[in-house]
Amino acid sequence: MKQTPNSTLPANHAAMASPNNLTTAQRTSKLQSKNPIMTTRSPPQLSLKGARIALAASEAKATSLGIDMNIAIVDASTHLVAFSRMPNAKITSINIAIDKAFTAAGHRIGTHMYKEAVWPGGPAFGLGTSNGGRFVTIGGGLPVVDGEGRVVGAVGVSTGTPAQDEVVARAGVEAVEKVLRDEGKVKAKL
Repeated sequence: MKQTPNSTLPANHAAMASPNNLTTAQRTSKLQSKNPIMTTRSPPQLSLKGARIALAASEAKATSLGIDMNIAIVDASTHLVAFSRMPNAKITSINIAIDKAFTAAGHRIGTHMYKEAVWPGGPAFGLGTSNGGRFVTIGGGLPVVDGEGRVVGAVGVSTGTPAQDEVVARAGVEAVEKVLRDEGKVKAKL
């Protein structure tokens, strides 16, 4: 048998494959063909269509309250998908709205949930300085959750009080979640 340099395996070892002399790559490949291993995943993401639904509902709620708002919609990866700065919304609130959406999508809970935990001496004191200062602990950011409980995006709103911002964000979240639920239903054929 011809030997390869620095090896005790024959040069034609791939052709002579038995369970005992397979390379690690060959064993892995054989296992994967029987039991596929997921090495990547593609979580569902809020689409532009979904973001526009949330944006329209949030704008309508802000108008009904008589407050022009900055409204940001992000996908599950925290990337901005849609944004609206209503005519009299505070310019200084633009990034706050975007960061509220970023926080709600990235941490998968509403930004209002941190209110009691971030005060000096609280268990999450200083959390707002994480992620380059983008982590927002003020109400107004809510995640969008699909029918399987996965966060697919978030709505962040700023210009009003935290409670007003949250009401406007909730309107957007509820509108897109309703569409997600309707899309998940099987329609009967008549």
